[in-house]
Amino acid sequence: MNPFKLCILFLFLGGMLLAQTKLNSAEIKTFKQNITSNSKEMKSLQCDFKQTKHLDFMENDVKSSGKLYYKSSNKIRWEYTSPFSYYVIFSNEKMFVNDNGKKKETELSSSKLLKDINKIMLSTVNGSGIFDETKFSISYYKSGSDFLATMIPTDKNYKKYIKQIDLTFDSKTFFLKKMKSTEPSLDYTLVEFSNQKKNATIADEKFSFK
Repeated sequence: MNPFKLCILFLFLGGMLLAQTKLNSAEIKTFKQNITSNSKEMKSLQCDFKQTKHLDFMENDVKSSGKLYYKSSNKIRWEYTSPFSYYVIFSNEKMFVNDNGKKKETELSSSKLLKDINKIMLSTVNGSGIFDETKFSISYYKSGSDFLATMIPTDKNYKKYIKQIDLTFDSKTFFLKKMKSTEPSLDYTLVEFSNQKKNATIADEKFSFK
């Protein structure tokens, strides 16, 4: 390799490493306290999201977008608006799917996997119990101006479906900015959140099964 190009590469990689520093135990404690404080004050949340699904066998990533709605009674709605109409509601131990008019209702008790997915989704949105160190080995970093939590599953059931979860938090608001879930195959789903509105009024109809 050309020496000049090699020098540029080392400088680039060095910059990447410097941009991400591991938190010490005191910093981790403060970070967790801020996340917990934010979650206790949260009664509702609505925001926009963009989702990128990377599948190794596909030439292009699958991209979609929509809105997320959450209420503190453990109700959550993922509403996809582009490029198709689709939404999923988790409420009262049930999952409801409306795929462009095709509806399906499922009891979460019928599947441990669905219950675990619901738990992870709720915790990532409201911050409550998000850092489950009984099922994940977690490393914490300062990444640029944000915080990053890298979660490696230790639970054998999670390992079947998840290789790693990366959560990026805003260092001022402690809102979740990005969530990347990587599968054992190295396919991944990246969700980026924006325009978060904490404790805004959300109509109950958003969580009704109809």
